Amino acid sequence: MAARAPLIAHHSPDRPQEFRGYLRSVSNIGISLGTLPAGWAIQVGTRPAYLALILGTAATFLGAAAIAVLLPPTPPAPAHSGPRWTALRDIPYVILTVLDGLMAVQFKVLTIAVPLWIVAATAAPHWLISATMLVNTAIVGLFQARTARGVDTPAAAGRAMRRAGTMFLLSCTVIAFSADVPRWMAATMLLAAVVVHTVGELWHAAGGFELSFALAPPHAIGQYQGLFGMGMSASEFLGPALVTTLCIEWGQFGWIALGGGLAVVGLLVPPAARAAERRAASAAGSRFQAAP
Repeated sequence: MAARAPLIAHHSPDRPQEFRGYLRSVSNIGISLGTLPAGWAIQVGTRPAYLALILGTAATFLGAAAIAVLLPPTPPAPAHSGPRWTALRDIPYVILTVLDGLMAVQFKVLTIAVPLWIVAATAAPHWLISATMLVNTAIVGLFQARTARGVDTPAAAGRAMRRAGTMFLLSCTVIAFSADVPRWMAATMLLAAVVVHTVGELWHAAGGFELSFALAPPHAIGQYQGLFGMGMSASEFLGPALVTTLCIEWGQFGWIALGGGLAVVGLLVPPAARAAERRAASAAGSRFQAAP
């Protein structure tokens, strides 16, 4: 991830945030397409089918590597005097990293919590698990790039994250009440909740793209993006256990608690973004004055 960020900034120097949105759209289109052979392998359920899926996946990695080799080389950033670990010294940016990492737990809702909830607590058909993923990835593939275009300042990013938290609270509440209702009602509620959650995901991702790039100094894009990615890595590590405990073991109360926690995180992002923007402006002014 640390190497990817300078590549994005190099190939889209004016609006790397928007370019990152396009990349995420393409990624989710790929995920949608990938569910087709994966579903076939699961349905067939034989060793050759699973081996074909694994070898086919390996082939896509080789194809991606071949495309990456064709990219023109990216020149290194100019040397910069000053502290080596500038990102870790930027406390407002560190706070934003923590907040984004906490909100990134939402990515585990649709991939882990909802499938388990469908099977364990609702009367919804099990094929709805695939349907929820397809709905999510299709919406992200269609709308992530245009959502990122509208989030073009740190202030706008803070507002987007706040709206995302509200959407997560709403979706988690609907999911919580999808238990103990008729089959058709559970399916309808779950699909509606997935749409609402995905809207929140669009805003969360767009806000994160803007904050991570706009508040990072040009000479340390890789370092700052590497730090920001640690929040996502922490959510990858802690998220599965957290959503399983809250949503499956605690049940309806856990769903509402999770949604409420994400909403609170969203409320904290705008003031943190303002503090980080002031810090970035101050640091940029200092560098300008120090330049010969």
